[in-house]
Amino acid sequence: MRIAIGMDLHAKTAVCFAVFAGEGEPRENHIEFLEEFNRKHRTQGAEPEDMAAIAADLRGHDAYVLIENSTKTFEVYWVLTNLGIKTVVAQAQDLYRITKSTKKTDKNDSVELAGYMRRYLLGEREFAVCTMPPHEWMMKREICRTLFKEKVHLGDLKKRMRAHLLLHGIKLSREYNDIFCKKAIAELRRLDDVCVRMMLNEAIGLKTRTDEEGRFIEHLFEGIRLYELIYSIPGFGKVTAAYLTSMIMDIDRFTDRDSFTSYFGVVPRMRESAETTHNCATTHRGDEEIRRLLAQAAFVHVQHAPDSVVTGLWNRLKKKGKAHREVQIACARKLLTIVWSVAKNDRPYVMDPEEIRAAREEADVLTEVSEEA
Repeated sequence: MRIAIGMDLHAKTAVCFAVFAGEGEPRENHIEFLEEFNRKHRTQGAEPEDMAAIAADLRGHDAYVLIENSTKTFEVYWVLTNLGIKTVVAQAQDLYRITKSTKKTDKNDSVELAGYMRRYLLGEREFAVCTMPPHEWMMKREICRTLFKEKVHLGDLKKRMRAHLLLHGIKLSREYNDIFCKKAIAELRRLDDVCVRMMLNEAIGLKTRTDEEGRFIEHLFEGIRLYELIYSIPGFGKVTAAYLTSMIMDIDRFTDRDSFTSYFGVVPRMRESAETTHNCATTHRGDEEIRRLLAQAAFVHVQHAPDSVVTGLWNRLKKKGKAHREVQIACARKLLTIVWSVAKNDRPYVMDPEEIRAAREEADVLTEVSEEA
C-alpha cells in the first residue's frame, strides 16, 4: 500500500498521521492498518529508536514521510532515509495550509502534512523539496557558519571599541581602517582604560581563532573544484567562497540557472532588462546568512570588476535612483549567474591577479560586519 505520512517534528517528540495515497479507494485492511498505525504513532519520541519503530511497522509498504524543515529535521531525515523510508522535507513558508491555519496544533499540522504528501505523490506541486546535505557537507557548512559568526562578533567588537573611544574623547595617533590591526593594538595597550583592555583581550582571542579557522577552512576545501571556481570570482573571500560551496555542494543538482538563483532567495525587488524594470518580492528562501554574504560579495565585486555585467547592472539601477539595499540584492542575484556560469562550464573567472587579490582581502574584511548591517 502507498502511504503518505505527515510528521510534525519537535526536539523530543514526533506527531505522526498516515493516510492512503494509492489509486482508487482503500480496502478494508488498508483502513485497519492506517488506524492502527495512527493509534500507535500519533505522538511518540523523536529519537532514532522511535524512528526505527515506525520503519518496522511500515515494512512491506510504499511509505513517504513529509517533514517541515527545522533544526531537528536533519537528524531525523537521515535516520529515516537510512532505514529505507522515503523522506521529503519542505520549507515552512510553502506550507500555507499550516502557516495560515487558525487551528495550529501538532495533531492538525501532522494531518495537513500528510495531505501535502498525498497530493505531492498524486502530482500536485505545492511546495519545493529541500535537499538535505550528507553529513560531511553539513559539517563543512557548520564550520563556515561558526567562522562567519566569529567574524560578525569581531566586527561588532570593533564598533564597540570605536564608540567607547568617541564617547570618552580618546584620540589615537591616526585613524585606523582596522581598529584591531597590530599598530592600533599596540597603541590601545598603552591606554589606562579598563574597558579598552577588556575589549582588546576579547578581540585578540577572536582574531587568533578566526585566523586559525580561516586556515582550517582553506585546508578543508583544498582541491574542491567548485570552491576554486567560486574563489576565482572577485567579491568572494575564503569564508564566502567556502560557505557558498557548502550550500551548493553539486551544481548539477540544479536544473537550470533560475532554480539555482531562487534556491538562495535573492530574487530582487526589481528584474531589469535593457528597457524595463519590474518590481517583485524577495523570496527570503534558503539560508539568511549566505544571502547577506552574497550581497557583500556583490558590493566588493563592483568595486574591482568595472567591466562586469554585475557592475553594469549596479550602475544602471543606481542611475534610476533605486535604494542601495535593493540594488545590492539585484546584483547578488546577477553575481550568482556568474557563479552558475563558471561552475557549469568549469572555467574560472579571469582577472588581473593583483586586482583579484585586493578583492579577496576586501571581501574577507567585509565579513566582519554586524548582522543587522
